[in-house]
This record gives sequence, C-alpha cells and structure tokens, in this order.
Amino acid sequence: LENIMRPHLKHYQVVGRATPSEKNQKPTVYKFEVFAPNFVVAKSKFWKLMRDKYKVKATSGDILSCRVVRDKKIAARNYSVNMVYYSQKCGYTQLTKQFRDVSKAGAVSKAYNDLASRHRAKYCNVEVLNVKSVQAKDVVRPFVAQFTQPRVAFPLLNRRVQPG
Repeated sequence: LENIMRPHLKHYQVVGRATPSEKNQKPTVYKFEVFAPNFVVAKSKFWKLMRDKYKVKATSGDILSCRVVRDKKIAARNYSVNMVYYSQKCGYTQLTKQFRDVSKAGAVSKAYNDLASRHRAKYCNVEVLNVKSVQAKDVVRPFVAQFTQPRVAFPLLNRRVQPG
C-alpha cells in the first residue's frame, strides 16, 4: 500500500560539462533538474538536453554530480507543471497542468500519468519545462481548487458505533 502512494519519479539535479581539451581547457559547467525513476535515466535525460541545447555528447562529456533533490518542507501545495509532449498526429503540444501534491516529484508523476491516460503520451515523448508552486488564489482547475478552501471537510466513512 505504501508504494501506491509514493511517486514513481524522483527529482534529480545533474551537473556536467564537456571534457576539458586543448581547444577548450575550462568548459562551461551546466546544471539541469530532471525527473526520472532512477539516476541512470536521469543521466540519460541530462545528456539528451546537453546534446539538443549545447551540442555536447555523452562520449565527449563528464557528469560531475547527480543527486536527488528533496523538498525542504513536506506540505500540501498547488503545483503548476509546464510540459511539452510529442505525438505523431499533432506534432509538439505545449500545455500547463495544475496538481495538488506534497512534493514536486509527486506533481510531475501525476502529470505524466495524466498525459499517459488522457493524451496517450509515452514517457520518452514528454519533457517537463518547469514546475512551480502556485498560490491558492491563482489556481484555475476546479479539481485542484476544491481543496484550497479554508475549511475543507472529508467524510468519515468507516465510523462504527461502539457498543456501550
């Protein structure tokens, strides 16, 4: 039961650079934050971003660090996840979705599951652009806004009367 509640993705911070050479003795160090199930996939996503943005391949580069980023405080927050996914029918589609979760990784996991269920987007075709915390007054989606009220009450379904 505990694994059902845990998000399937973790938040990684990967730092890397091109390997120093005679031509470029002090290469620029780049840092990306990626969401992946494990550090192997996180490094792979890092090299995909490096290849696309800065023309640095994994064979000619070094990873300086790869660490899991933990949220400072575990509390229920509203998150806005900005992402892009590719489908053969429509090409690239950019969208922003809002979720309520206790961590960034949980919100991104919900976003991936939502895209897989509603849009048939595969994990490898989705890119997370940014994730930010949103104030309660800025929440647009009704299924997130229903939990931002100051006095939210949940029904107690398994209440039993004690014989007395």
